[in-house]
Amino acid sequence: MPRRTGRRSRSARPSTLRSHERTNLALWEQSAAGYESRNAATLSRGTAMGWGMWHRPERELQVLGVTRGKDILELGCGAARWSVELARGGARMVALDFSSARLEQARRQMVASGVDFPLIEASAEAVPLPARSFDIVFCDWGAVTFTDPYRTVPEVARLLRPGGLFAFSNSSPFRSLCQNRQTDRMSHRLLYDYFGLHRIEYPDEVNFQLPYGAWIRLFRDQGLVVEDLLEFPPLRTARTTYLTKTAAEWARHWPMEVIWRVRKPSETRRRGRRATAG
Repeated sequence: MPRRTGRRSRSARPSTLRSHERTNLALWEQSAAGYESRNAATLSRGTAMGWGMWHRPERELQVLGVTRGKDILELGCGAARWSVELARGGARMVALDFSSARLEQARRQMVASGVDFPLIEASAEAVPLPARSFDIVFCDWGAVTFTDPYRTVPEVARLLRPGGLFAFSNSSPFRSLCQNRQTDRMSHRLLYDYFGLHRIEYPDEVNFQLPYGAWIRLFRDQGLVVEDLLEFPPLRTARTTYLTKTAAEWARHWPMEVIWRVRKPSETRRRGRRATAG
């Protein structure tokens, strides 16, 4: 894979943005600094590589597996804490975000940590990189939350090499159905139509979500195989700056977030399946 060097971000942001891109870009350009300061206690807890709202350590969950020597793309990297730590562990990283403000935070993290890898200012719906460039594509409540999965998942499938892993955390459908979209408060009742899940409008942002079956069909249609779906309650001792106490208690009874692991089959496996089918 050709080496892409330099801390300066390469911009591939389109001149004409879709409505959800405009809304979400405005949110992150304005709130980047506040997000970092508001959630500093959670983001700095123990390890840079922690999943989800409770920062569950990657060393415990082993979602990504072996990363040393792998070509890895982080989608919606924000301040790139994950990418910095993975680079320090020997991964060949590329980090992508749609927000120039967030990428500036990523540059500062890189300088402070003494690592160097490419930063790309682009949407996960249209990644300006060649097909089959990566062994792992991942995000932790990153771009998958804010982009249309019917555009992003095909891009990931294109970017992965045979045998490559796509891993991401985001909201669970349960949360999307029980969270009041005007007040953010969690309900013990379903508030919205499950079969209508796709584009979710909040006052200042747009999220995306699908029913479980629609996710599985989308992965299948793009030639990806589901390996795991992680759902778990927070530990009793866990604390997070992302949720109110009421919302955190809700998450002890229903899944607030999920982690998907899906894989692009190797060429050998694909040939074997074709031979069996024949």
